[in-house]
Amino acid sequence: MTTPDDGRGGSVPPRPPAGKPQQWFVLRPWVFDVTLAGALLRAAPRPPVPVPVEAWARAYGLDRDPDTGRHAISLIGPGPDFNPDYAMTTDPDEPVILATLTHASGEPAGPLLIDGCHRLYKAAVTGRAEIPAFVLTAAETLLIRSDAVLGPPRPARPPGTEQPPHHRDGGDPRC
Repeated sequence: MTTPDDGRGGSVPPRPPAGKPQQWFVLRPWVFDVTLAGALLRAAPRPPVPVPVEAWARAYGLDRDPDTGRHAISLIGPGPDFNPDYAMTTDPDEPVILATLTHASGEPAGPLLIDGCHRLYKAAVTGRAEIPAFVLTAAETLLIRSDAVLGPPRPARPPGTEQPPHHRDGGDPRC
């Protein structure tokens, strides 16, 4: 499959522009490599599926009045770099990317929007009912997901609380 000359739309995600930085989506405790997701989708093309804008916009906190205050922030959302003005320049016909999360048992738990919050916002503001989405399989999602590092590495035990080594007869070898 090929993409249109402008690299947008169609059934294959566009390649990131040359020099564009790596793109990530963070949902603690995970980090999703959006750039790698695009590469996987180009390697294994699939048709986009329609997703309901109103439900997804509500889930991501994109349907709220911006003056509702900081206490109205949803647990999943676009993050601090979200720009409503930029969102209005995006193309909601370009498919968003959904990852497929799984339970510990490996059973699918549900989808997660990892790319396309700006497009979703524009679709919500302009009253669209649906937008197209590429859905990663659970296996593909595991390939692009890694554990988030939540601060500097911690020592196994806080300094000064190390237990003394044990002597083979059970006593403290320093005694």
